[in-house]
Amino acid sequence: MDTEAEEHRITIRELQRNAAEVFDRARHGESFTVTRHGQVVGRVLPPDAEEEALMSAVDRGLLDPHVLETLPKAGEAVGMPREESPPGTRLATDALTELRDGDGLR
Repeated sequence: MDTEAEEHRITIRELQRNAAEVFDRARHGESFTVTRHGQVVGRVLPPDAEEEALMSAVDRGLLDPHVLETLPKAGEAVGMPREESPPGTRLATDALTELRDGDGLR
C-alpha cells in the first residue's frame, strides 16, 4: 500500500488483506480511495469528530436521535432568527461547551 500521499489509492484486494491496518490508519487521519479494476468503488475516511460527539451524546441519553432528524441542517439554519432564552437561564451553547470541555453540567 502507498504510504506517502495524503489520499491513498488501494484496491479491494489490498483492503481485504489489510483491513485492520487500513481502518487503524483511517482512525488516525488517513483517507483511502478503494478501486476495483481501476474504477473507484468507495472511500475509507477518518471518523468525523463532530459526528462522533453527537453519537456519544445520543448513546449517553443526552440527545434524542429522533429530534436530531427534525433539526435544520447547517445550510438551512443560516439566517434563522435566534430564539430568546427565558430570563435566568443560560445559553445552550454554554452548556455544550462545558460538556465538550469535560467540565460536566453545573
